[in-house]
This record gives sequence, C-alpha cells and structure tokens, in this order.
Amino acid sequence: MTNFDYKSLYSRGLDLFKKNQLDKSLHFLMRIENKDLNTLKLMSQIHIKKKDFSIAKNILIKILRLDKKNLYALNNLGDLNKIERNFEDAEKYYQKSISYDGNLISSYFNLASLYEDKGELDLAKKNYLKVIEIDDKNYAAFFNLQRLQENLITEEMIKRIDDDLKTNQNSKSKIIAYGHFVIAKNYRKKNEIKKEIIELSKGHKIFFNSDPINKDAVNYWLVTIPKMVEKNFLFENKEKNEIKSSNIEPIFIFGIPRSGTTLVETIITSGDEKIYNAGENLILQKALQKLQLNKKLQESEKTIKIDFNFLKKIIMNSYIEKFSVQTEKLKFLDRTMTNFYFSEILLEVFPNAKIINCKRDNFHNLIAIYQQCLNNLPWSHDIEYIKKYISFYNLKLKNLNKNYSKNILNIELKTLTEFPEETSKKIMSFCNLKWSDKVLKFYERKDLICTTASNIQIRKKIYKYDHAKFLPYKEYFDNF
Repeated sequence: MTNFDYKSLYSRGLDLFKKNQLDKSLHFLMRIENKDLNTLKLMSQIHIKKKDFSIAKNILIKILRLDKKNLYALNNLGDLNKIERNFEDAEKYYQKSISYDGNLISSYFNLASLYEDKGELDLAKKNYLKVIEIDDKNYAAFFNLQRLQENLITEEMIKRIDDDLKTNQNSKSKIIAYGHFVIAKNYRKKNEIKKEIIELSKGHKIFFNSDPINKDAVNYWLVTIPKMVEKNFLFENKEKNEIKSSNIEPIFIFGIPRSGTTLVETIITSGDEKIYNAGENLILQKALQKLQLNKKLQESEKTIKIDFNFLKKIIMNSYIEKFSVQTEKLKFLDRTMTNFYFSEILLEVFPNAKIINCKRDNFHNLIAIYQQCLNNLPWSHDIEYIKKYISFYNLKLKNLNKNYSKNILNIELKTLTEFPEETSKKIMSFCNLKWSDKVLKFYERKDLICTTASNIQIRKKIYKYDHAKFLPYKEYFDNF
C-alpha cells in the first residue's frame, strides 16, 4: 500500500468519524495494512463511542506496545477499567500517566472522579483542586468540587468565573457549559431562582451543542425506539433452552433519573444475602443489535418478529459471563435505565423477574433532572425533551402495571424517605430477600460504589423528602 493510499483511507475514515458514521469510518480504517498510532487511536475512539469496550481495550493495549508512554492510551484504559468496575487497574493506569506527565489534567480529573465513586471524597477533592491549580478555567473541576463541598467554591471564584463567561461565548465548549452550571448552583443557594434557570438554560444548550451525536441520540430514544416498542412483539422459535430461566431471578430497577433508583439499588445490595449487581449495562441493547445483524429480528409496520431462542441464549450467557457464576440458582440486580423500553422482552425471557418502579412527582423530577448535568443523557438538556421522556415512561409503566401487575412493585421516593423501615421491608419481601437493619445502614459500607449523580447523597442517612423544595419553580414552568 502506498503512502497516498494510507493517507486517503485515513482521511476518509476521519471525515466519516466526524460525521458520526462510525461503521463506515471503521470500514476504511480496517483496510490500512500497517496501522500506525493515529489509525489505532481513531479506531479506539470509534469502538469507545460504539461502546465496544473490550475491542477498544485491545486496541489501546496495541498502542502501548508501540509507545509505552502513550498518555491517550493510558488514560482511556483507565476510563474503560473504571466503567467495568476494575477500580484498582483504573487507578494504576491514571497514576502511570501522571508519572509520565505531572500536568496531565485529564488523568487528575479522572482519578478524582474514580475516588468520588468509591467514596474517598478527600482524595477526590485533592485531585480536583490539582486540576484547578493547573488550569483555573477548568470549570468541570469546579462543578464537581462544588458538588462535593459547596463552601470550597468562594464568592471570589464565582465572580471570576462569571466575568470569564461574559467574554468567552464558545457555544460548543463543555467546559464553558460547566461554568454556567456552577453559577446556577450559586444562585440556587441564594434562592435567586430566575437567575438560576437562566444559567441552567445556557449551560444545557452549550453542553447539548458540544457533540453532534446528541441530536441523533435524542431522536433515537425519543422517536425511533418509542415507535418501535409500540408495535406487537411476536416471539418465534421458542424451543427449550439448556439455560433454564425459571432458575434465574433477576431484579430490574426501573425509573426516571433522580427518582430514587440508586437508593433502592443500594438498599437491596446492602442486605445479608449476596446479590450480583450488573449495575447499568448494555446487555439487552447489544442482544437486540445481534438479532438485527443476524437477521433474527424482522420489523414490519405493526409487528416485530424475534427469534426467541437466539435472543434468550445471548441475554442469559451475557449475564452469566458478567458474573462468572453457575446457573443453578442465580439472583441478580440490573439498574439499566433504558430497560423499561423493552420490558415485555425482559419478562418473556425472565418470567420470574421482579421489577421495582421508582416514582417521584413529575414536576419535581423534571426540575431535579434539569438542575443536574447528566452528561450521558442528551435528552436531559432540554425541558421539552425531559417532559417527553417522562410522559413516555409513565405511559409505558401504566401499561406494564396493567398487564404484569404481579411482577411489579411501585415505590414512591417520598414514601421511602418518610417511612424507610416499612418501605425497605416491602422492597426486600417483594424480592424474596431477608430484611435486616443493615439495609438502612448502607452509608456505613466500605465497599459502596456509586457512579451516578447521587454518589454524594447515598453516603448519608436517608433524609425526609422536602415536598416544598420545588414550589418556587412553579411560576417559571408550565404545569406538568
């Protein structure tokens, strides 16, 4: 292959990557015979975006064989190990990258985030402060530091950030977006609601525009998937499978973000009985993708035909592989937020499944989401998108409650916080688990890992729900 051919293939692959045409981009890059660091890096970025993490890790390891001090590879291997909850390996990769470059902001930031998830909050603060020491305009570090300990962000810092935002109007910079979120929270603390909402609006708009994939993702989750799952599912080829789902008892936690899903997950996993925790994963989505690739899923105007045996085998094996356990008797928990879309499929595969539906006042939920920066949920950056998501969720769960009532337990966040013992007993009983006071002392756990926006709250005792908290916001939003 000539140098011209290489440059042409790489250039085409890069152009398609920028347009988010990932598979087409990969097609051109794979044709390059002697892949250099740039090609491997771009390929790893594609697989990370596609969430093919095992393939991405293998490519990153290849990069390290070519360049053992490659900071991009070290940092991303840290990220992928963190996603897979291999925290010790993640920390080693971050620390190694810092040993090669003591001013590498991304590694300090990611290390801080890792410590935050593990509950080592002092180490998290130390590393966020190091980021700010290197770059005092890294507002993402300010944002996370503010979440950890609000008084660490002084009025002087707020004024400096505010002054900078007035001159720096980059409409596609996530860092600038985080600056607006920091200012918004400061206004919230002062009860200046109107100013808070203005800053939140600016932050969300900039964050959404920072990545072109966000528009496609919103369309996928709010238009494409709802249209798909409203069709009738027809399960064909329901032969006996060697893996008996009747012996497997999964617990699925459904809920809109900020509705108490993390709290319920933590309660269940804090009891005496060991529960395998799949956390949030892509098992179901990847299984459906495999169905499509293997032409085992046929979609028409009104129906979707699924090769049930093929689907069931993929899903079962994915969970078994994840936990590395035998299948005689397996109880596990899954808190993947998008699973509710495909609830009928889950219940077909797992007829004994328990579903806990976490509920919260719709308006409170709307504001609680909007006050956060949920960076992996593109629909959460616009009020109308949030409303649409909540409305579809409520409709889906209404139908699920009607048709599968024996499989579902509805838990109101307000009730859980006001009557924690009574409600937690109901949750454990529904899941066929033994209750003990351990479930309400989860904050004492040394092994508690939390990767959600609730990772600070979950390390404290349950506090009573403040129903009046969102009343001041009523005048600024339509009824919902």
